[in-house]
Amino acid sequence: MSSRTKRVIYTTEGKVIKQLREEADLSMKEFGEILGLSDSSISQWENGRGVPPKEHIAAICDHFKIGEKYFYEMCRDFQKTESDYDFILANTKKLDQTSVKMLRAMMETMLAKK
Repeated sequence: MSSRTKRVIYTTEGKVIKQLREEADLSMKEFGEILGLSDSSISQWENGRGVPPKEHIAAICDHFKIGEKYFYEMCRDFQKTESDYDFILANTKKLDQTSVKMLRAMMETMLAKK
C-alpha cells in the first residue's frame, strides 16, 4: 500500500470519526472517555496521524449504533470526495485566468443554490 493510499485511508477514517463525534456533540475528551482512551488518541485519528485498531472501530460503531459496513461506506464516500478535491486542486492550477474566473462564477452559482 502506498504512503498516499495510507494517508487517504487514515484521513478518511478520521474524518468519519470526527463527523460522528461532532454530530453527537461530544468533545474529543468526552469521546475518549467513552472509549477508554485519551483525547490525544482521538486527535491523532481525526488528524490522519494514525488509524484506530479494528476493536476500536467496533467500539465506535457500537457507540453510534451503526454497522461497521456502514462506517467503511462512509470512509469510501470521503475517499471519493478527497479524490475529487485533489483532482480539482491539481487541475485548477493549469487553467488560464479567464477559465479560473468562469469556474469561480460557476462554483458561486452552485453554492448559492444550497
